Amino acid sequence: MKPPPFDYFQAKNIDEVLSILNDYGDDAQILAGGQSLVSMLNMRLIKPKIIIDINFIENTDYITVKNKSILIGPTYRQLDLEKRVKSKFDLPLIYEAIHYIGHTQHRARGTIIGSICHGDPTSELPLCFLALNGKITLRNKYRKRQVDASNFFLGPLITAIETNEIATEVEFPICQKETGYAFEEISEKFGDFAIASFAAITNKFKTRFAVGGVSDKPVATEWENKNNLNLEEKLHEFALSIDISDNQHTSAVYKRDLIRKIGSKTIKKAIKRANQI
Repeated sequence: MKPPPFDYFQAKNIDEVLSILNDYGDDAQILAGGQSLVSMLNMRLIKPKIIIDINFIENTDYITVKNKSILIGPTYRQLDLEKRVKSKFDLPLIYEAIHYIGHTQHRARGTIIGSICHGDPTSELPLCFLALNGKITLRNKYRKRQVDASNFFLGPLITAIETNEIATEVEFPICQKETGYAFEEISEKFGDFAIASFAAITNKFKTRFAVGGVSDKPVATEWENKNNLNLEEKLHEFALSIDISDNQHTSAVYKRDLIRKIGSKTIKKAIKRANQI
């Protein structure tokens, strides 16, 4: 299937983008990497009147460290983060997860922010964004606001971005001392959409655990690491608390079993890494 007809606009600055978004609303779409956008156009899941290309706006493909955070711009590519030597040390969770995203060709074009904004519940970067308690900056013609990851995902492919807004920056906390990070994913074959994916962050005080692919959006929980903590019981309670339905690939029972078993494996890997630091 071919995409519907649309106008194309090559933006030179962010003000041009904001002006068009203000005029067109949900009839406009942003083109950064295009890995999700083009597929949706071809399947005619979206029918915008105008596509706004932001790839020619200067100084949007950045990654920088500020205070105790990593800031990433809207055209920064996934493959650039993967090749960045420091990523293994200051963003270890994302560095581990990013290798599961599609294939090299996808990561060469796909952007960090684009994947988060697409809001696919099976995707790796939305899960990491939630697990790390990241923040995303949204702008329209009149204001700028910052949204926490916990309030960003509303449903499958539905986020807190309003129709006249663009995401201009995402913020991740830098890797903490004596903290372990781990990621695991189950799929039919490497590079496919995840059946379930798992992210764990732990230190001697608390554990944060997030899971994607099992519900209509990534979900997370956290608990204090007490001496008498029963990990299996915590995961069992968490699995039962999530609204999971059967689909053509797997049953809800199977996905809850994955949360308990692969979740335990992921958290134990994070604990081991924390103890090695």
